[in-house]
Amino acid sequence: MQKITRGRGITPSERYLATLADKTFLKLWSYANLFYDKRTAVGGSGKEFCDLLAVCGDDIFIFSDKNISWPGKAPELSWRRWYRRAIENSVAQIRGADRWLRDFPERIFIDPDCTRGIPIELPPKDKRRVHGIAVAIGSSKACAEHFGGRSGTFPVVPHLKGSQHYLLEGDGASPFGIGDVNPGGPFIHVFDDYALNLVMRELDTVSDFAQYLIRRERLIRSERLLAAPGEEELLGYYMQHLDSNQEHDFVKPDGTQWAAGEFFTISDGMHERLLSRPEYVGKKSADRISYVWDQLIDEFSRNLLAGTSVPLFGEAVDIKDAEQGLRSMARENRTYRRLLGEALMGSMAGREQTQQDRFCRVIMPGYESPNREFAYVFLVMPYPAHLELKGGYDQYRKVRANMLHAYCLNVLCDNRKLKRIIGIALDGPSKETAAGTSEDMLTMEAPEWTPAAEKEAHVLRQKFDILKSGRLKFSHVSASEYPGAGAKTSESRQQRRARERSDAKAARKNIRS
Repeated sequence: MQKITRGRGITPSERYLATLADKTFLKLWSYANLFYDKRTAVGGSGKEFCDLLAVCGDDIFIFSDKNISWPGKAPELSWRRWYRRAIENSVAQIRGADRWLRDFPERIFIDPDCTRGIPIELPPKDKRRVHGIAVAIGSSKACAEHFGGRSGTFPVVPHLKGSQHYLLEGDGASPFGIGDVNPGGPFIHVFDDYALNLVMRELDTVSDFAQYLIRRERLIRSERLLAAPGEEELLGYYMQHLDSNQEHDFVKPDGTQWAAGEFFTISDGMHERLLSRPEYVGKKSADRISYVWDQLIDEFSRNLLAGTSVPLFGEAVDIKDAEQGLRSMARENRTYRRLLGEALMGSMAGREQTQQDRFCRVIMPGYESPNREFAYVFLVMPYPAHLELKGGYDQYRKVRANMLHAYCLNVLCDNRKLKRIIGIALDGPSKETAAGTSEDMLTMEAPEWTPAAEKEAHVLRQKFDILKSGRLKFSHVSASEYPGAGAKTSESRQQRRARERSDAKAARKNIRS
């Protein structure tokens, strides 16, 4: 595999943006300082595409970063000058990048010579969601002083559109207010550095962040919101309100949608109230184990980017194929990652407690799972230090990979509702073996279940002696975002069956296990 060198940003603000994006989108899906090959007739290097591009699933995030010093004159005059340099220029860059993505997606590169394209596939045009994000730095101090010591984030004023922002037209217009900066075109979010840091640290998975942007856009363009004092209050309202599907949204306090002709205002203190709520404190504590999942994705991604991934079955690793499985893992939201982290660590502990040669855990989709056709297999199989293998660690790893393949195929065979399964194989803890540790990942799509495919699954089941009780656990995971809200975090196979017998709706789902 060829090593992939990502840009890390040129200016301090660009480098900080890249670091922040790495934590939210993870390394494989965020690229700073990309280029496109719109060269002059006499040649030259490629042109800057955007300050940072992140892609995961159907979501594309285009960032434009501008750090412009505040002019220091009267607020109205300074705002007009600063807005046009810091925000209008970013809007123009994002619009251009969006057009190029639509017209020439194959001509975006990670190097200025335009020889190496981005190593991940862009989502189809008919499915992609493009989020423009202008990061405008330099006004926070002046904004805080103007509003008497607030945080300095931009007040959200949805009725402001385009040039109204700096011409200060319309009732209630004032410096620093931000509404729809690109009316008639793709929506572009505007954050200062403090606001972006706040949002991306709170919503630090691609799914959680994208959902916020989608619903923020819908709210602002509906003009149902009259005003919010700053981004932190908008975020605080969002995090404390759930719709009928138990998803965060800008709904009424009772969870219902606003009716036609209804308007509301978000007041000061909303974010402070969020931080002081006991269930929010409990959520943050419960989320700690979820970062095990982030670390696992990051480890796989690091090897792909460094060109050090080990092929499972002797074939060269294709980064675009490997990225498909990692993308599915990265699309999990923070709450579901919590459950996956618990299951992963529980599998390690289960193998260590039983001292068996291996332990497998199958994570079936639960009631609230984002994707009901998608499951995981965790196989923990330490290197047999008490045996001398002729092929050493390489032989062990090949056997482990084939066993993981057998588990995945048989779980799909026994659960025909599933369309995809991701298998993750792990060594034991380093204290058990001097051979080192390793991780393997296998993505398997459900095959057409012909007699030959079923026979293959049965043969592998017998060959590797798998799906035996005692070293196998099935779990159907579901969760409440806020611990203590009444939802279980995990169910055993027996508990699930008992509940489904008493619940006709669950029975109709017919999840086989």
